[in-house]
Amino acid sequence: MLNSTKSMVLMIDVQEKLVKATNADQEAVNAGKMLAAANILGLPVLVSEQYPKGLGSTVANVSEHFTENTKVIEKSSFSILKEENALETIKSYGKKQIILFGIETHICVLQTAIELIENGFEVYLIKNASKSRQEFEHFAGIDVMKEEGVHVVTLEIALFELLETSKNPSFKQVQALIK
Repeated sequence: MLNSTKSMVLMIDVQEKLVKATNADQEAVNAGKMLAAANILGLPVLVSEQYPKGLGSTVANVSEHFTENTKVIEKSSFSILKEENALETIKSYGKKQIILFGIETHICVLQTAIELIENGFEVYLIKNASKSRQEFEHFAGIDVMKEEGVHVVTLEIALFELLETSKNPSFKQVQALIK
């Protein structure tokens, strides 16, 4: 299970043109909720943007949850780990569990997940904060990730695993995100 002291968030390419092309409005809302929860729980957040000059920046209802501690890496590779210093940045947080989600599930999210697993991380995919243009590609990406050892969860599963108990001081704030 996820543990808030061992976890960080890695959001992949929830950008203007990609959200539009994949009809990922609800997934973007869920991505924003995960970032808001990460801020409440004090989890590090790393964000990638694939060629933002062409694909736009992170959608506003998600980027509004960026803080001074949110690091954004511009990328051209499909896996963020292929970008210079990305792996070192991830390792610098000292977290073994990566909460991963974004666009597109079967390309950038999948390739990032596999490389994270290869580098010894536990990966937790939030499937309802991820999307592909074609539904069958989304599910194919999830199937491959499962085969590679990725834990596939939903936003609520992740949030309640991170909270562990209703006595968590952040419980009411995090719960309010999903009510």
